[in-house]
Amino acid sequence: MDAFLYEILEVSPRARPAVIKAAYRCLVQECHPDRNPGNPDATARMSLINHAYSVLADPLQRARYDQKMGIQATERRGSGLSSNPVKQDPGKGRANLRPFAFRPLV
Repeated sequence: MDAFLYEILEVSPRARPAVIKAAYRCLVQECHPDRNPGNPDATARMSLINHAYSVLADPLQRARYDQKMGIQATERRGSGLSSNPVKQDPGKGRANLRPFAFRPLV
């Protein structure tokens, strides 16, 4: 498989898992062989879509794929990792929580 998996699912390498899942569901609806009975390539296309999703939906396989393809480790929104990690207070066993700020509703 020399096709770029992100291109098969039509998403960015920085895409969040929810975006990958939504793209997969959309492509399945569009490209399913039952919805394209006259298209002989529909089964092959569906197989590629399923393979791409199986790799990109699993965090470990996705990390290995990104490393193999030379994609730099990027922070993905919604990955659970903070770009500004909360610093540990040496005197306490838990992190100092950052205050939540509301925006004015003007």
